Amino acid sequence: MQNEKLLADIQSDDKDVRFSAWRAAADADPSAIAPLSKLVDLKEKPGVAKAAREAIITMTHSVGKDTAHPKRAAVNKELLAIATSDGASNAARTHCLRLLSNIAPEESIPALAKLLANADLQEEAIYAIERIPGPASNKALIAAFRAAKDDFKPRLLAALGHRRSEDAVPLCIEAMRSPNEALALAAARAFGRIGKKAATVPWPKNVEPDSVLRYADGLRDAGNAADALRIYKTMLARTEEHLQCAAIVGIAKVGSPEAAATLQPILKNANSRVRITAQQAWRRMAAGPSA
Repeated sequence: MQNEKLLADIQSDDKDVRFSAWRAAADADPSAIAPLSKLVDLKEKPGVAKAAREAIITMTHSVGKDTAHPKRAAVNKELLAIATSDGASNAARTHCLRLLSNIAPEESIPALAKLLANADLQEEAIYAIERIPGPASNKALIAAFRAAKDDFKPRLLAALGHRRSEDAVPLCIEAMRSPNEALALAAARAFGRIGKKAATVPWPKNVEPDSVLRYADGLRDAGNAADALRIYKTMLARTEEHLQCAAIVGIAKVGSPEAAATLQPILKNANSRVRITAQQAWRRMAAGPSA
């Protein structure tokens, strides 16, 4: 009965009734999500469509903060059923996928991973998978890479980079050797974000310096100061002041005697921005980690 009232109010001609209905949707049974999803792209009644979308959002957000919420599993199940249903509209599926990115558990990944081959939904599916904690997400993204079209592979690599998936390092190394420039650069970006040392790094010809700097930061944070410093020094040799400044900041965070010796000559650099950055970094390094 409660769901029937919600659906009736959502479809009311009175905008205030619709508003009150979606605001109170948290109290509805999750089974209301399915009939609501049929209204989310009701083009002839945009006010009703908006109310239906907002009601589903309200229901999802009501279980979002508490992983032990008694309705959370049921809400996830309803959203997943719509997202993976060929009978639902793309608008409804997209809406549910965006909400699943907030609450879906690892158990939902196999179903979501099937959508990575759907050109209309793959971006929403990868965003949802990317946000789900745990190793299953990494495995699904790596597995999808092999079968993906070339134009989607950079997005998969980006997701693995954002997740800092060390399991993806071999994939990145392989893709960096690709003759496809966009793919090689995407692999370099992902590899840089992951920051795990590799025996050989085949940086693409036009690799972005930011990728190299992120890699150095990752090595530094993992305790590999020697290799990090070696990379930072190559950036100090560049002519671009922003790269020199970024390297200076990274060197200062190493905080070792060798790092100090590397910074000292830069304290009198002719470039004022580089010099000031070095002086500020020097002071922070001298003050210690808590500065």
